[in-house]
Amino acid sequence: MNPTSLENRSEPLMYWVRFSVAAALLSLIAGCAVPPQKPSGPTAEEIAKQVRVDRALANLKEGLKKYDSGNYDEAMNNFLLALDSGQLPVSEQLTARKHMAFVHCLSGRETNCKEEFEKVITLDPKFDLTPAESGHPIWGPIFRLTRTESELRRTGRVLPVSVVKALSPGEKLLQEGLKTYEDAEYNKAIKSFQDALKEALTDANQITAHKFMAFSYCLTNRTTLCRAEFESIFKMDAMFDLSPAETGHPSWGPSFRTVKAKQKPLSPKK
Repeated sequence: MNPTSLENRSEPLMYWVRFSVAAALLSLIAGCAVPPQKPSGPTAEEIAKQVRVDRALANLKEGLKKYDSGNYDEAMNNFLLALDSGQLPVSEQLTARKHMAFVHCLSGRETNCKEEFEKVITLDPKFDLTPAESGHPIWGPIFRLTRTESELRRTGRVLPVSVVKALSPGEKLLQEGLKTYEDAEYNKAIKSFQDALKEALTDANQITAHKFMAFSYCLTNRTTLCRAEFESIFKMDAMFDLSPAETGHPSWGPSFRTVKAKQKPLSPKK
């Protein structure tokens, strides 16, 4: 056979082989191509939402700071701004509304105070105040009444009229003293506490009056009178103690610890 004839026959075959290999390579490359990826990081909408959340939390934080310093009207404005944003998580909403209730109660607006507590319980039916908050003579009774009413409504019952009673003269004077204390009018508060103790008060309310009188005396640099009030408390309740935050207060903390250290330990029961 002529060699030239063989070469002519093989050329089309070689072209076909080369074409098939090239097509296979292109297909393989196309199959391995990296798919388009989503842009990394938050979207503009997510960033804007986080900004609104941060602003709401900042307003809440500022409100709590102003509340602690006794600037209740300014604190209320911050709480309202935080809530009106619609961005606060439920736990922070509870904090804001709870302190709004406290402000209303301290300002003598009991109806508004009760309304805020109702909103708190609507958000969380199992919500409760801390023991120290629940024992507060101004908002404590209103919170307990609100919670009781809520529980009765859920079970289809009505709160007996006998449960709602007017404050006694001593309780009113105690409330006045606590309000003026919160307003930093310490001498006026002391007078109200002294007058309240002349009226009929429960042991718990008597202790509250003596405690805030002690605070008031220490805050006005009358250390001897401050310690005398703490001593009166220990005569009523040998196991009395302040909360950790109260014990660490720089004004009355040292006086309280001094009086407490002098108390005789209780004898063990036989």
